Amino acid sequence: MTPTAPLVIRPANLADALAQLHSAATDSPLRPMAGCTDVLVDLHFGKPAAPAYLDLWALRSELGGLRWTDAGLEIGALCTYADAVSNPRFRAELPMLTQASTLVGATQIQFRGTYAGNIENGSPAADAAPALMALDARLRLLSQSGAREVALSDYYTGYRQTQRRADEIIGSVVVPGHRLDCQGQWMRKVGTRAFQAITKVGLCGVFGWQQGRLHDVRVVAVSMAAVLKRCPAVETYLCGKRADEVDAAALRAAQAVDLRPIDDVRSTADYRAEVFARLVEQAVRETAA
Repeated sequence: MTPTAPLVIRPANLADALAQLHSAATDSPLRPMAGCTDVLVDLHFGKPAAPAYLDLWALRSELGGLRWTDAGLEIGALCTYADAVSNPRFRAELPMLTQASTLVGATQIQFRGTYAGNIENGSPAADAAPALMALDARLRLLSQSGAREVALSDYYTGYRQTQRRADEIIGSVVVPGHRLDCQGQWMRKVGTRAFQAITKVGLCGVFGWQQGRLHDVRVVAVSMAAVLKRCPAVETYLCGKRADEVDAAALRAAQAVDLRPIDDVRSTADYRAEVFARLVEQAVRETAA
């Protein structure tokens, strides 16, 4: 039997897209899609298709691009990685996010994949989303009833589950002004090879220094739990310390409060715990220098 092709709705503009979501939400919710880099992978590996899709790709004039405002940088939901890293100001002010964007798949993926898609896919091994989380990014969710903002660090409610309602789409991702060009942006991705690899263990963070001591710290764990995870106990432990005051045992004790590493086909929990602690130590050394 030939499988039935799913319904794909192509709205004329953003207002039409929100109307379509609103009318469908209570019956058969539409799945928003744009670059399709995750949708096609899911279908290839046999994941059931959604009953219907809302194709937003044609709305890039309304939902794409980069906009610097008094509040910071607004990254349009349909801004692709290639769009962003081609902008000199983006590269200068957000080196960590630039690095993460160049590690997403192959070049072809970077020209199709979008920041909103990377976030909404909800993978705990994502590349761009943890960098945005470490930069205190917020999501602007749009619906017919208006807009609301949610901190990216609060967005995930479980494995590949988010706070987005069925009648909403991500309109943009906002990086606050105090994070643009901030010191201490740092990321590492540990995988089986240098490129086109799924993260075994990763860390994205901001390690700010003042008079030789850490004073502004954000640590995000990648591929360590069912969701991307901020590490408040690690952050609290590091704040106020000089690089030579970071104790390996105390750091690992703080890490154990934040994280219960997972076992899966790519790595063991013990491996993840040890590598992540070493990444934190490396980040402290390198940003102190």
